[in-house]
Amino acid sequence: MDKSTLRKEILKERDGMTDQAVENLSKTITEMFLDSDFYKSYDVIYSYVSYNHEVVTDDIIKRAWKDGKKVAVPKVFGDNMAFCYIESFADLAPGYNGIMEPVTEKIAYDDKVLMLTPGLAFDRNFNRIGYGKGFYDKFLDRNICDKFFKVALCYEFQLVDAIECEEHDEKMQVIITPDEIIENK
Repeated sequence: MDKSTLRKEILKERDGMTDQAVENLSKTITEMFLDSDFYKSYDVIYSYVSYNHEVVTDDIIKRAWKDGKKVAVPKVFGDNMAFCYIESFADLAPGYNGIMEPVTEKIAYDDKVLMLTPGLAFDRNFNRIGYGKGFYDKFLDRNICDKFFKVALCYEFQLVDAIECEEHDEKMQVIITPDEIIENK
């Protein structure tokens, strides 16, 4: 299936989820993530701010602050994206496409980062399909990719058999669904 068709199908299924289903599944995924050794071994988290029935990241961000970790979230600048540090949800306001973004432009630069990477679909070869604008792939291409430990949080229906990948597409190190943690070893 081509990327465009797959995006449409996954969006339709995700948009059809109830708020209660999103909350329950996100809670399960969050608990699995926070109990993981990789979460415990990083002091810096770059997280997306959940939007439109994505796996909710609010509790992960709150826990990271409580655990004394630095947190940065994406901010769009034209055709590019950077991560900016936030210290509370009050540091956010609607930005690109209505997605909450930092009001600050204090760009994050870190050497060892656990990155929560959003996407519409993932496969067991750790490929990812994003929303089509290439923000994450371009960001990772401009930065040293081996300093990022990339984790995907997704619902079971977002895990598909195979994704056509391109040379510039970044692979995940871990995919977490409500049922399992899949590690790229």
